[in-house]
Amino acid sequence: MARLLIVEDNQELASLIATVAQTRGHDALTVFTGEAALESLGPTARFDAALVDLLLPDIRGSEVLGALRAHAIPAIAVSGVYKGDRFAQEAIQVHGARAFFEKPFELDAVMDALEEAAGVPPVPHTELLDEVDLLVLEELVEDGGVEEVAVSEPAPFEPTAPEAPPGDEGLSEALPLPFARRDAVWTEAVPAPERRRRQLPEWSLGGDLANTTVPRLLNAYYEARHHGELKLRQGTVLKVVYFEAGRVVYAASNLAPERFGRFCLRKGALTEAQLAEATAYAREHTLRTGDALLKRGLLSPSQRRRLLEEQVKDILWSTFAWTEGGYGFSPMRPQRADLVPLSLFPGDLILEGVTRTETLVALRQRMAPGRRLFPTADPPYALHELKLAGPQALLLAFADGTKTVEDLLALTDLSEREALATLRGLELSGVLEERQQTPNRRQRISFGL
Repeated sequence: MARLLIVEDNQELASLIATVAQTRGHDALTVFTGEAALESLGPTARFDAALVDLLLPDIRGSEVLGALRAHAIPAIAVSGVYKGDRFAQEAIQVHGARAFFEKPFELDAVMDALEEAAGVPPVPHTELLDEVDLLVLEELVEDGGVEEVAVSEPAPFEPTAPEAPPGDEGLSEALPLPFARRDAVWTEAVPAPERRRRQLPEWSLGGDLANTTVPRLLNAYYEARHHGELKLRQGTVLKVVYFEAGRVVYAASNLAPERFGRFCLRKGALTEAQLAEATAYAREHTLRTGDALLKRGLLSPSQRRRLLEEQVKDILWSTFAWTEGGYGFSPMRPQRADLVPLSLFPGDLILEGVTRTETLVALRQRMAPGRRLFPTADPPYALHELKLAGPQALLLAFADGTKTVEDLLALTDLSEREALATLRGLELSGVLEERQQTPNRRQRISFGL
């Protein structure tokens, strides 16, 4: 087991990294500022490795890297702003980082680098999958729960040599590898020894929804491009959401009205008699509700997929307003092959969810007239990924911190509810943020749409 220090000002991402570290059997301390990181390096502190974001709110990440090097603590550097070989080389050669990762990064690769820096062999992903407890999922499926969805296993990464410049055919192998991969050349590959399987964390290792929101968790999972299972519990209500590469691919609930058959009935896709017919057929032939509906000709494959997508969205949106309860995340992939493929982009899920679920009264309360929203310097989503209509994109461009919400409502052609829902959705998705500071045009950040 290693003791890790996570220095990351994005609290949701820091919590996610720490949670995954715990699933691998490590102890992780998360701090959100450079000063807090320096304070943690007291005489009694002992860390085996550290992760440091180069852009911190108070001091430079390079100062933290220097302090870690002085304490002989190996570190890896990450950043969503400082990108490219120049910053990778500076972080490694000048400031002593063992590796450098650009955001968004593959969380498994970052964890492997942390374990390597700490001198701990990485856990093979197959071991993590074998340890996952699928009891809740199987209970939901056997009880007629939400349809499963499938994800395709990504192809293994195979590095390729860079192309040779004109006139240098045959010399491509002599060109340098990316700086962060040079250890693969300098160090002789040694097979990692087998490690004992570790149990994934209990539900309580996740966190309390009083301290975060489901949309902010979606942002963190997408930013890490991670796969896994998120369990959300409020009282006796349990909801499960699956992710693949940060996208939502599955959702299930233990509430009877949210199961697939009842959902189709609510949407007017089935009558009570048709649902009863499909339910009886499913029990007789040991089928899932969706399969029974297909075999009886009550739904077409395209209708089934569309309804599944709507159902997953509804289950997820119902948790957006949760301010109490717990959550826990386990890195894994769905292991069944007979599933319906879905891949829902979290940024659009958040924007659409706010528009569909938030009332005008609630939006007015959350988006007070005097609030000023600024563009986030390092948002989880690229702007071209978001499905914004023309007036929404223009509203985003206006939200540069120099205008209040009241000013923005006067400038936009959108209705009050549409404008407030757009601003609220962009804030929850991490594209806009409120800052307690006086606007300064010389420091203005604008999306320039």
